[in-house]
Amino acid sequence: MGARPFGTSRGFRFLALGSALAAWALVAVGGVVRVTASGLGCPHWPLCTGKAIPLDEQKSVIEYSHRAVVALVIVLVLVVAILGWRGYRSRRDILWPALTAVALVPFQAFLGAVVVWLELPGWVVAFHFVVGMLFLGTVSFAAAAAWRRPGQWVTRSFARLAWGTLLAALALVSLGAAVVAVDADSACGTQWPGCNGSLAAGGGHAELQVAHRMLAYAVAGLALALLVMALRGMGPRLAGSLPVVVVLVQMTFGVLIVVVGDEGRTHQILQALHVGGAAAVWASLVALAALSGDPRGERASRPYAPAGVSGMHSASGAS
Repeated sequence: MGARPFGTSRGFRFLALGSALAAWALVAVGGVVRVTASGLGCPHWPLCTGKAIPLDEQKSVIEYSHRAVVALVIVLVLVVAILGWRGYRSRRDILWPALTAVALVPFQAFLGAVVVWLELPGWVVAFHFVVGMLFLGTVSFAAAAAWRRPGQWVTRSFARLAWGTLLAALALVSLGAAVVAVDADSACGTQWPGCNGSLAAGGGHAELQVAHRMLAYAVAGLALALLVMALRGMGPRLAGSLPVVVVLVQMTFGVLIVVVGDEGRTHQILQALHVGGAAAVWASLVALAALSGDPRGERASRPYAPAGVSGMHSASGAS
């Protein structure tokens, strides 16, 4: 039998995983709300159109669906935090992210209300999105930590790279939110990899768009380095291989958004996929950082080995 992940029960692991998937779905549905301009589909808060369940207008249904997913996520996050406090208080890598997620709930709800009250100001919407990604990060970290198994050691260099890539991804997400906030999506026209006939012609918005592209290339390079190190046995192979795949898919969505242009349903679909892809990239890197452990600690100083193999290494080292 495989080693049990630090004493966490199967029910708790799947509950934590479910909360992370629901949090990702929340970001993805939020992307649908934005690209369909449904943010004011429910002009009132906490009700929608003066009644609890609106069924008479598409935008109201879309925005109400977002609120319904919010309610589900809140319940799951609260249950994970309560169970974490009651049964896994010694696991700080689970407890603190779970409690942080609970603390972010009222703040994010307040920002959502402000977005409605002020009728979708760009920078408030962008800040709301970034806080939502931080919320997804805390939930994903707790879920990944719950699935860690004894013996899953990584090299210190892999752990440092995983955390460094995570910080770069946070900067990329924040820059992407800024691009949306100032409507710089089409600042480079339909040109890629160039921009308005050169590297970054067209003014400040074009430069912001190019900066977002360059940072995306950097994150892709870091994810590729993680893949190489994981395949060389310096980190978990599956979790270490996933980010580069998700990043490349996400970059494909981004390139298609530029090439297709800013008209039509195809553009809306690609934008929604791009938001969901950004959340997937972020969650995969957060999970990898959680599985890598503290890059400053002893746990990140040994070569990665599957559970059982590391025990053989320890036995041979003691002989």
